[in-house]
Amino acid sequence: MTTPRLAIGMIASVLLSGCGRAPAAPSTAPPAKVTGAVPESALATLTLTDEAQKRLGIETTSIQRRGVAKARHFGGDIMPAGGAQTTVTAPMAGTLGADHAAPVVGSQVARGQVVLTLIPLAPGERDVRIEAERIVAEAVGRQEMTAKRAQRAQQLARDGSGSQRAAEEAQADLAVADAALKAARDRLALAARGVSASGAVRLEAPHRALLRTLLASPGQTVGAGTPLFELVAIDTVWLRVPIFAGDLESIDTRAAVDIVPLGSTAAAAGISAKPVAAPPTADPSTAGVDLFYTFANGEHAFRPGQRVSVRVPLRSNEDRLVVSKAAILFDAFGGTWVYEARDGGVFARQRVALIDIVGDAAVLDRGPAVGTRIVTAGAAELFGTEFGVGK
Repeated sequence: MTTPRLAIGMIASVLLSGCGRAPAAPSTAPPAKVTGAVPESALATLTLTDEAQKRLGIETTSIQRRGVAKARHFGGDIMPAGGAQTTVTAPMAGTLGADHAAPVVGSQVARGQVVLTLIPLAPGERDVRIEAERIVAEAVGRQEMTAKRAQRAQQLARDGSGSQRAAEEAQADLAVADAALKAARDRLALAARGVSASGAVRLEAPHRALLRTLLASPGQTVGAGTPLFELVAIDTVWLRVPIFAGDLESIDTRAAVDIVPLGSTAAAAGISAKPVAAPPTADPSTAGVDLFYTFANGEHAFRPGQRVSVRVPLRSNEDRLVVSKAAILFDAFGGTWVYEARDGGVFARQRVALIDIVGDAAVLDRGPAVGTRIVTAGAAELFGTEFGVGK
């Protein structure tokens, strides 16, 4: 009983003593102290002499505010142009020649290049050229005999020994013989174009293209009409851009679009593609309609089926800050900057918000005021000078 009473007495004495003291004053020391703090603009300012500016080749231009055509970015896919895909079939039943090495799938074939050879099964097919040669020889004999007869008739008519009517009839017979000879030679040329001396039909590429698929192998026997190989021309390709049907009215369907490969930077130059007349297509499951464009793909940089980003112009315009594309700089984190040229050789790095690249112009959402002089040529050199890697 004594111990609990002693503990209670000690607690009471502590409380009484605490009530008599003044409360402790709160600490006025800041939780953190920054030394040498300066604004970001002061850190990004350079001062160059006139000689240094000439050495860096500094050139400036002014920020403008003007109407810029609105645009939206859509996804698109590359496809062969209409009529660029060709499937070559066997003209007759036969066996593919095993002595001819077919081009490799994916390689470029020239127009008229032999891809496969076909040895016809029917003996009569191999005799087409021989029969054509026989007809030509026969036509040549008739034409020579008719020409001599016409010459004699004309001579007799001049001497008065023959009639003029007989000479005219002989000339008509000669014209018929000439036409028959020409037709026989044309048939021989067609036969010689398709059948070689060994009797094999040469299956040639009808145009310059890529060999997309080989559907048969040398030594294989095929029937008439069997698909043998497929060609696709990609020197000129189409671009298909699916658009939501509700957005179609806001898009300028007659304007060219810019194509940018996926993964490219915002300042990457796009490839222009023009609208092309194509069969109208749509997808009811996505409520989308397709717009088609065409462009030259001479270096085969784009492949059929490749996905790309497409900048599609809209019908409306808006006023935006515009500066030369050459003035835009990108830091290691993707930030966009420009250098403002001030008096006294001072250049201040300013952050800007880049929206789009339209031709040689950079469209800004936020940046220096209109009329501010911005460095174009030499901006990259200033960037390197600021961080110690410049000239």
